[in-house]
Amino acid sequence: MQPRFIFLTAALLLAMPVFAGESTNSSLMLLGGEMLRSAEALQAESVTAIRHGNSLRKTLNQLRVKLRSLPEGEERAALGETIDLFAGEIPRWQQQAASLRERGLSERQRALALLETGYREIWQPHIRLSGPLQLDGSDSLTSGHNARIRSVHPSKLNMNVAPGDRAAPADMSLAVPAASGQNIPGELDLRSFQISRELAVFAHVEPETGNSRVPLNEIHSWKLMLSRLDGEPLGGAEIEIEGHMPGHVHGLPTQPRVTGEVEPGVYRVQGVKFQMTGWWVMTFKVSAGPLDDAVTFNIRL
Repeated sequence: MQPRFIFLTAALLLAMPVFAGESTNSSLMLLGGEMLRSAEALQAESVTAIRHGNSLRKTLNQLRVKLRSLPEGEERAALGETIDLFAGEIPRWQQQAASLRERGLSERQRALALLETGYREIWQPHIRLSGPLQLDGSDSLTSGHNARIRSVHPSKLNMNVAPGDRAAPADMSLAVPAASGQNIPGELDLRSFQISRELAVFAHVEPETGNSRVPLNEIHSWKLMLSRLDGEPLGGAEIEIEGHMPGHVHGLPTQPRVTGEVEPGVYRVQGVKFQMTGWWVMTFKVSAGPLDDAVTFNIRL
C-alpha cells in the first residue's frame, strides 16, 4: 500500500461516525499497522540509499588514486570525467536517503497516532493514564540510590543544582538531583503507549496508584496491557521484565514480575520500585506461542 493512499484512507477512517464503534477502532489499528510497515519500508530504502552512496564514495576514492598515477593524455582526461560524474551522484544519493528517512519518520508518527487512537477506545475502561509516566509530586526531594537525597560537600558548587533543590545543613552538604551525572537524550520517546520491536504487539503501561503516578522509593504495582495490531487482547503471554538506568551501572533494586492476568491481555506487574530520579528503561519480553517480542518504555522521573 502506498503512503499517499494510506494517508487518505486514514483521513476517511478518522472522519467516520462514532457509532461505528469497535469495528472502526479495530480498523484504525489495522490501518496504523499497515502505515507502520510502510514506514519501515521507507527506512529500509533510506539505508539502501546510504549504502549505495557510500559505495560510490569508495569507488570514487579508488578512481582518484588511479588518476594520480596516470600521465597527461586522453585516458587521464576520460577518467577525470568519470570521477566528476561519480562526485555529482553522491550528493543526490545522500539527499534521497535523507528524504526517505524523513518520510519514514513522519509515516511512523502518523501510524503510531492511529494505533493509539484505536487502542484507547477499545481499552478505554482500563486506561487512566494518557500522557507519559510521571513522578508522584509528593516526593519533594530528589533521590540518590536508596537515600532520600544525595549528600555532597559544599565545594561541589559547579554541579547543576536548581536553587529550590539546595539544602545546606550546618557543616556538610546540599541536596543535588540524582540524575546530575546522567546524559539524558533530549528527544526521548516517553509515551506510555508503545509498539513492540517486531511490530506485532501494541502495549500500554501505567502504575496502579491512586493518581496513576510513579512513587519514589516505594514498592508498587503496574498494569500492563497487550494487544495485537487489530486490538485483539494478547492473552496467556509469558512476560519477563528488565529495568535499568542508562548511564548508571545498576538496574532496579527489586525484581518485578507478572503475578496475574486480571482480564485477557491485562497483566498485573508487582514489585516495581525506583530508588532515584532520572532516565529509566523498562523492557517487557513477551512470548505467546510462535510470538517472541519485546516492548520498551522510556521513563523520566
